[in-house]
Amino acid sequence: MSHWWWTICFSYHWFPMCGLQKFFVLYGQQEIKPTRQGIALRLNEWMEMRKTIESINDAHPTLDTALPSYMQDDHNNQLSALECRECYPFIGVSNKLS
Repeated sequence: MSHWWWTICFSYHWFPMCGLQKFFVLYGQQEIKPTRQGIALRLNEWMEMRKTIESINDAHPTLDTALPSYMQDDHNNQLSALECRECYPFIGVSNKLS
């Protein structure tokens, strides 16, 4: 899979709501497909979430420039990405039952 992104959609079925859904496009295709990952929030929940995010960003301004581990320079090749403790937290952990 190549391109992943989240989209925000406001709709009015029985009550006003905000839907956040993840979409993707497969390599070599043009069709946009939704995943099963998503959440629906009532507008008051959406506003509360936005206020919470703003207060977190105000309290910790360094989070504004933070990058996920897969976008950092140490993920330039497959071997270094596979050695990432954030992406693969159980590296070196034996799966034998004691």
